[in-house]
Amino acid sequence: MASITTIADELGISPSTVSRALQRPQMVSAKTRHAVLQTAKKQGYLNKLNEDKGHPALEPLIGVLVADLSNSFSGLIVKSAQDQAYLRNYSVVVGCTYEQPALEKQILKQWEALDLKGIVAMPSHGFCEAYENLNSKIPLVLVDRSMPQLNCDSVIVDDSEGMGQIIEHLLSLSHENIVLLSGNRSVYTFKERSQAALAYPNVKVIDINAVKYEELYMGAFEQTSILMLRPKSLRPTALIGANNAITAGILYALNLKGIKVPDDVSVVSYGDSEWCRFYPAPVTSIRQPIEEMATTAANLLFERIDGSLDEFKQIKQSPMLLARASTALLTN
Repeated sequence: MASITTIADELGISPSTVSRALQRPQMVSAKTRHAVLQTAKKQGYLNKLNEDKGHPALEPLIGVLVADLSNSFSGLIVKSAQDQAYLRNYSVVVGCTYEQPALEKQILKQWEALDLKGIVAMPSHGFCEAYENLNSKIPLVLVDRSMPQLNCDSVIVDDSEGMGQIIEHLLSLSHENIVLLSGNRSVYTFKERSQAALAYPNVKVIDINAVKYEELYMGAFEQTSILMLRPKSLRPTALIGANNAITAGILYALNLKGIKVPDDVSVVSYGDSEWCRFYPAPVTSIRQPIEEMATTAANLLFERIDGSLDEFKQIKQSPMLLARASTALLTN
């Protein structure tokens, strides 16, 4: 007779792991849950659960797909979406792509067996193909990134507005030699921020051919070190990091070279990590409404699941510049 124990024996895992996979899927990997569901189905255990009126029903499940859990930004997306799911008695399975389309495709393929009711996704540049190859077209809401070629809802930050706030702030402080260090423009947010910066003749954009946190950090460190080898009259007077990892690399390089912020160079971060507030010269930053963005995306998804939405919504939220001590008026 099918039971949690027989499923565990067949898979070579503990009965408690089987129980978690069925009742609390967020506590196990997608691979484990997939194996448990397939085995439970084969043994007829899922039918037994449906016939057993005294057994609590399995909670419905949504997926949250993010880019990089080593960055606090993705962590806040997961937490905020998960909070909304739990309020509705949904469970959450989390996937992390590290901006790799092949991994993203693998995760979505594994999720096909999970009977997901919907997905909140921070997509890589290869997401369209992977999503369109799914057998089941489940409701989808994009967060932080937009893909007009997909028919779905999206919630993003207005990156053009945010970059404009940064540059106008620096221009008001008389900076005319400004450099933006950005990541690979295959990533939607880096592309949007770079394009907005290039609209200003005083700004040069240097691309770091990377997408992962550590690679962006080290790339920013290297590029900043090279920039600061120039004669002082040819150095940028202001540096912008296109995300928190890049800003951290910039500050590390400046600190090692004994270059003072903001006396020698002003620094701005696109993204307001907690450490920005506690750096010796607190860092001027763009605050993105991360929790609001993820909460809105999750609520849109549940409305879409409930069938209460007709037209797709494209929501753009405004960031806010927080001027701190890392930027100062340029003096001769």
